[in-house]
Amino acid sequence: MRRSIEIKLIDDIAKRHTTFTKRRHGLIKKADEFCRLSDSTAALLIFSSSKNCYAFGHPEVDSVLDRYDAADSSSATGAGGEEAEAVTEMESRIGNAVETGRWEEAVRGLGLDAFDQLTAELEKFRRQVAALQTKFAAAPAEETGGS
Repeated sequence: MRRSIEIKLIDDIAKRHTTFTKRRHGLIKKADEFCRLSDSTAALLIFSSSKNCYAFGHPEVDSVLDRYDAADSSSATGAGGEEAEAVTEMESRIGNAVETGRWEEAVRGLGLDAFDQLTAELEKFRRQVAALQTKFAAAPAEETGGS
C-alpha cells in the first residue's frame, strides 16, 4: 500500500544527500526508460546543493543540447559574428553569476561546447583575480619595507 508523504526539506544533511542521490538515480533511470520506450530524446541537468552538476542525455547530452541550441538560435548571424557574441555572452553570464551568486543560471541552456568555453572564461577570470590578489598582498609589504 502506498502512503503519501509531506513534501518538505529534509533537515538531516546526511539523509538529504542520500535522498538526493537515490532520487537522482531514479529520475535518470525513468528518463532513460521513457526515451527508449517512446523513441524520444531528452537531456537532464541536475545540480546538487553543493553545486555539482549531473547530466543525462539520450542519445547523448551533446546532441540533445545542440539540437535545442540550433532551434533556439535559428535567427543567428554568420559564424564569425556568433563566436564574438558567444564570448560576450559568456562574460555576461560570469558577471551576472558573480554579482548574484546564481551559478545555475550561468549554465542554463548551454551545450557542451559552450560549457568548455565558459570553463575557459572562468579560468581566465580566476587567473586575473589571482594576479590582483598577489598584487594587493604585495602592496602592504612594499609600503612597510620602504619605511
